[in-house]
Amino acid sequence: MPYEVRALDQICYIGSVYPLTAVAALAIVKPAEQPFRLSVLLDERDRLELRWSVATGYFLSRDNVSATLDGKPLKVSTARGEINDDPTLGPTETYHREAKAYVDGEDLPESGEIIVTYQGCRENAVCYSPITKPIDLATHSRMQAE
Repeated sequence: MPYEVRALDQICYIGSVYPLTAVAALAIVKPAEQPFRLSVLLDERDRLELRWSVATGYFLSRDNVSATLDGKPLKVSTARGEINDDPTLGPTETYHREAKAYVDGEDLPESGEIIVTYQGCRENAVCYSPITKPIDLATHSRMQAE
C-alpha cells in the first residue's frame, strides 16, 4: 500500500478514536505547491537548475526527483541528501529547507517542454502524491539567458 494511503488510513483511525487529533493533522497539511516551491534557471554551464524551497516541517525525497522530455527520461543530477530512516519507506535520502537538481542542457532543444516530477512529505504526517510540473524550455533557453 502506498505510503500516503497508509498515512491517511492512520489519520482516519486516529480520527475514529480521537476526532480532534485527526482534524488537527489534516489542517496542518498544506496544498502541495506551498511547501515545495520550484524555480528553474539556466546556469553558467548550460544546465537547467531546478531549485526547491522546502517549508519548515516538510522534506523532499531525492529518489523521487525526475525529468522527462517527450516521455523519455533525462539525466538528473542531485547532491546527497540526509538519510531519513522512515518506518514505512525505510532509509531514504531527503532534503530539508532547500534542494537542487540539474538537467544537462546540452541535449535539450531550444523550445519544447520537459516534465519535472518530485515528491515530498510533511514530517511525521503524510506524503503527497508525486507532483508533476511542465517546464517551458523556450523560457529557459541559452538565447534567453544571453
